[in-house]
Amino acid sequence: MNAVFCHGVLPPDLDWNKNTYSPTKGWKEWLQFVLEQEHDIVMQIPRFPHAHTFMMKYSEWEDVMNSQKINSDTILMGHSAGAGFILKYMALHPELKVKQILLVAPWIDTGGANPFGFYKDFDMQNIANQTIDGIDLLVSDNDISEMGKSRDKIISDIPSMRVHVFPGYGHFVLPELPEIIPFIKF
Repeated sequence: MNAVFCHGVLPPDLDWNKNTYSPTKGWKEWLQFVLEQEHDIVMQIPRFPHAHTFMMKYSEWEDVMNSQKINSDTILMGHSAGAGFILKYMALHPELKVKQILLVAPWIDTGGANPFGFYKDFDMQNIANQTIDGIDLLVSDNDISEMGKSRDKIISDIPSMRVHVFPGYGHFVLPELPEIIPFIKF
């Protein structure tokens, strides 16, 4: 079994050089360590282009994802824009079958903020059929409103998904997230 984690991006209203937020640091690295040490699962966290500028292009992220080992023993996990990317990637690659998809505070740009239309032109409705152990959605009750719009659209399009609400977790920008472990289908 293996896992691939897709990180998020820096929101356009934050200054990369003046902010402590990093789309590639935090609970993802903690989770990578725990999965490898306690469950013998290698989790890749590929670096996606332009995550620090918000000028990401789907084709560039797709190239990175195509280089990953993804099969029926793979757990796909993502946070924020990375979770939204997983949804589009799977929708555009219906031939793929994975073990599980875990989405944490997903963002699919319902407001059209990305100038390259990163999340345009895809249908999520059949993605659940591409998993063996289903899709889990982890959300907070106090994330920003744009995330709520993304969450509602995803839940509407994939009603079979298991939804887990965490009170007070904001956008899950945390050093560790042990609460995710029970939702991983080992």
